[in-house]
Amino acid sequence: MNRFWDTILNVPVPDPDDARRRRVLNIILLGTVGAILIGLAGIIIGSLTSGQLNVPETRLLLAGTITAAFGTLGIYWVNRRFSGRWAALLYLLLLTITFLFTDSPEQLSNGRSLFLFTIPIAISSLILLPEASFLFALLGSGIISGLALSIQQPVNIFAVIGFFILALASWLSARSLESALQELRVINANLDQVVHQRTKALAESLARERIEAGRNQAILNSIADGVIVFDRHWNAILANPAIRSLLDLPIEVIVNRNFRELIEHPKLSAHSRGLLYAMIEHDTQPLSFRIEWGGKTLSVSAAQVYDFREEGNVNLGTVTVFRDFTREAEVERLKSSFVAIVSHELRTPLNAILGYAEMFREAVYGPMNEKQVNMANRIITNTRRLLGLINDLLDQAQMEAGKLTIHMGPVRPSELLEHIHSLLDKTAADKNLRLTSEMDDSLPDIIIGDGPRLEQILVNLVTNAIKFTDQGEIRIRLFHLPEFRKWGIEVTDTGRGIPHSELPHIFETFRQVEGGATRTQGGFGLGLAIVKQLVNLMNGEIKVASEPGQGSVFTITLPLVTP
Repeated sequence: MNRFWDTILNVPVPDPDDARRRRVLNIILLGTVGAILIGLAGIIIGSLTSGQLNVPETRLLLAGTITAAFGTLGIYWVNRRFSGRWAALLYLLLLTITFLFTDSPEQLSNGRSLFLFTIPIAISSLILLPEASFLFALLGSGIISGLALSIQQPVNIFAVIGFFILALASWLSARSLESALQELRVINANLDQVVHQRTKALAESLARERIEAGRNQAILNSIADGVIVFDRHWNAILANPAIRSLLDLPIEVIVNRNFRELIEHPKLSAHSRGLLYAMIEHDTQPLSFRIEWGGKTLSVSAAQVYDFREEGNVNLGTVTVFRDFTREAEVERLKSSFVAIVSHELRTPLNAILGYAEMFREAVYGPMNEKQVNMANRIITNTRRLLGLINDLLDQAQMEAGKLTIHMGPVRPSELLEHIHSLLDKTAADKNLRLTSEMDDSLPDIIIGDGPRLEQILVNLVTNAIKFTDQGEIRIRLFHLPEFRKWGIEVTDTGRGIPHSELPHIFETFRQVEGGATRTQGGFGLGLAIVKQLVNLMNGEIKVASEPGQGSVFTITLPLVTP
């Protein structure tokens, strides 16, 4: 229906102002035709009712009405086919001439029909030109003046003034409308230009994005490691071909599926399933961990992707990388087994040597002179040192094999400090060092933990501090962090300190700080590595702060569990 009326009313011309005027004129013309038809029907009905249909005046009125209707339709045809201005001028003139025959000269010049001449003045500025309102004000004034003079009546000056005031108002309104429309067209033109520029820029940006996406896809496909990209709900949205060979699964089983479906796959071991579920449920991304998938050992690394915004970082998802670690894991298992076997086999003869040396020192087989006693003491000291190194190797092998476990039970922190003093006071005194300890009063008398392993941690840290401290003191402090439900161990020394370049590596296995002291003291570099792994097994954290020449501070924080 709307399309039909648009076809009837609109005239397709390039000038928008001309098109607007022609549309308004068509609306007026069709309205005029409708009014004429209604009037014609009224005349016919009234004449039939009064029986005056054959009266000459009625016939003349009917003829005039029909002529006006056809004339209006003719103007509509001119408006659509030729010129809108000529059509508007013809219509206004037809309207003006028609008004001359609607009433007596007296009523037209100074009576009830005077207002009819205001109609052409008002609409001429809309359908012809804004200035045309003055033309028809002048024409209307001339007509009523001529009619008044023809019947010897004074000219209605106030009506003439009113006509020109109406012409002025119509002219101002039409000019304002055209100015507003012109400004709107300028704004639309500028807007179209901006939209075109933005569209072009967007198209170029999308082209760059497509190129970048293609490049990234090519890089992703060329990576030998398997990569799966998850959204924030752990739905797989992207995977590279390498993951298919690693997991022996088609891509369709991985992409567009939730990670939990992959975790429930029967090829995944129960322990590995627990690790992956922990990563999802606790929203943690460890740097690297291993899972057992069928007969393979896979190393898994995960990292979250964030959108950095002013209101905060928004989690977009997680990227996981799977690497075939089967061969390396087998080599590590063989190495750990070899170390464990060799260390175990070495402990038996070393214990025998230690026992015989102690028997010699105690003169079980006869009197010993001073040199022989000193030699026995040296044998005992070095044998114990060698046993300590072997014990460290065994602990490290157990940790790498995943067989070292934590046994939780009640522990008295005060007794822990007493054991350390009983073990290491003499060692510190032999180097003229002071070994002191303190404990926060708020720390509970009994906590839950693995007593032997906590003692091992303290022994390793304090022994290390004594080894690399020539003068001063070693201080042990047990502290309490009630607001975090944690407690901790702090070991401070006044030794040589650790170079800043070595700090990131001191907890690595078989890693020792380069220097003369290291070569003098010896060792395999396992003490701090074992401490680090024991702390991790206890869900704790260890930090170190050190300045060369000013000593070091090792701080361990652990979850506080009380009976």
